[in-house]
Amino acid sequence: MLKRRIIAVGMAIVVAGLLVGCNKTQGTPTNTAKQYKDGTYYAEADDFDQSGWKGTVKIEVKDGKIVSADWNAIHKDGGDDKDTQSKNGEYKMVERGGAKAEWHEQAEKVEAYLVETQDPSNIKYKDEEGHTDAISGATIKVKEFFDLAKKALKDAEK
Repeated sequence: MLKRRIIAVGMAIVVAGLLVGCNKTQGTPTNTAKQYKDGTYYAEADDFDQSGWKGTVKIEVKDGKIVSADWNAIHKDGGDDKDTQSKNGEYKMVERGGAKAEWHEQAEKVEAYLVETQDPSNIKYKDEEGHTDAISGATIKVKEFFDLAKKALKDAEK
């Protein structure tokens, strides 16, 4: 009888511990969550890359949180930006480069990842070129985006 009580109390403690542990991890903000000043923040790469593109990032912050991010690029010869060319079928990353999705579709997944994580430092790269396994459906190099996001948000941190 005493043995059963000890086992029952032990199990109750384990179950209570599991419930408390699970409760702390679901939807509870951490003390390390960054807060930003409201506004729109912009950054662009210093130079054009070998293919003539210069990356740009625009981030909107409301109520201290990143609510939107836009990753794009301008070309040294002018014309439509990379996002527009991709949406219009002119960039042709799938057709020419064998990618699984067009540039703008992958960029949207990268932007959404930043809005979800709220921290441009919260990304791990699998190689020096800046690819990641952290964002499902994004096979493009994402390092430029996160570097520019850090640059854009530099003055936004509270």
